[in-house]
Amino acid sequence: MKKFIITISTAGILFGILCLPVLAEDTSTPTKEQLMQQLQQQVEQLKTQILAMQAQIESLKQAKQEIKETTGEIKETLRLMTQLQYGMTGEDVKMLQEILATDPDIYPEGLITGYYGHLTENAVKKFQKLAGIEQAGRVGPKTMSKINELLTEGAGKSGKVPPGLLIAPGIREKLGFIPEIPADQELPPGISKKLKEEDKTAPVISQTTATEIGATSAKIAWITSENADSKVWYGTTTPLVVADPTTSASSSDLVLSHTVTLTGLTQSTTYYYVVSSTDWVGNNTKGTEGSFATISKELSCTNSGGTVATSSCCLSTSDFPSNCVIGACGCAVGDSHDVKTCNCGQDKCFDGNKCVLK
Repeated sequence: MKKFIITISTAGILFGILCLPVLAEDTSTPTKEQLMQQLQQQVEQLKTQILAMQAQIESLKQAKQEIKETTGEIKETLRLMTQLQYGMTGEDVKMLQEILATDPDIYPEGLITGYYGHLTENAVKKFQKLAGIEQAGRVGPKTMSKINELLTEGAGKSGKVPPGLLIAPGIREKLGFIPEIPADQELPPGISKKLKEEDKTAPVISQTTATEIGATSAKIAWITSENADSKVWYGTTTPLVVADPTTSASSSDLVLSHTVTLTGLTQSTTYYYVVSSTDWVGNNTKGTEGSFATISKELSCTNSGGTVATSSCCLSTSDFPSNCVIGACGCAVGDSHDVKTCNCGQDKCFDGNKCVLK
């Protein structure tokens, strides 16, 4: 680069010197100060061009480095590319064992030692049998192809966690996430313990809504970033205390899409609620407080296709709706009173929230 700068500078000076005869022929010969000023301007222009070229060179170097780093990451992610067999040791053997250990039927021992012994050989044979290839007990091109297919493409329609993504730290770090574990997938105790120790991230809650709001019930729905259980704390005071003895409803199913139904609510009342989810490891997170208002039973009747009427009944006035009439409850005419009732039509009745089939 220094040689390049010297060459450019020399060329500039020569250019200025060669121009002197031409300038001398001009009737208005420039002064020494003017010539120096012109040369200075040329030098400054050359400096600007050199700086621009240096910036381009640095940009090219940076792009080259980024390509190198990306290539390295890909190689690291798919580093199980050497053939493995009995007696070998190393990080590739460890990764192979991590992959095999994700399925207790294949590698029930789940030992991650880095040594390719009889246990690993037997596990490879079981894997090869499931993959429909020769059960040689060593990892050759066909077995590597099947393993790398699972690593890069996932489990497809099987619904199982892709082998290697579950506990292989190098691969999981490159992917940037911990894969979900299906509820029906059993893990060896050692693997399960390791995952619990590593998983420190609580589920992320989003899209919390109150739906199907009736007179005495409502549904609370939300989603989480990982499989977790469902719990809703609710009450009529705010801010809501998210702890016992505050009323709650819950489900222990580990899911991504959550729906919890609240029942036994009071009509025409504002309720406040907070959702909560805990993953299989025990990491818990809570959402922000939300609210909804139940509607009146009369409105819930008409919203579901019924009609509200006033009739005589021998139950209390708070028992809306009631289809009993004078004498139906065995009470005297003098004990009856007017009460609003919901007429849902033929073969339907009001369940407190809506008209339903009998």
